[in-house]
Amino acid sequence: MRTLGYIFIFLGLLLLLKEFQPAVLEPLRAYASYIKNAFWGGVTLLALGLYMLTRRTLRKAVLVLYIIYLILYLVV
Repeated sequence: MRTLGYIFIFLGLLLLLKEFQPAVLEPLRAYASYIKNAFWGGVTLLALGLYMLTRRTLRKAVLVLYIIYLILYLVV
């Protein structure tokens, strides 16, 4: 639960940063359509499949990468 709290704090800070300083996230604007279009289809299914097929140590890596992608999806 503590990790989830850190993720929410980081996400909230990014959203506030986007609101007050939109130029910080400007380099990601070029990739915004790619990030948003691929989210529900390929990326989510791929992450779910990798999470189910890997061992415990790799599961954490898959989960971290998916959370990073989710943050990009929400912020961009």
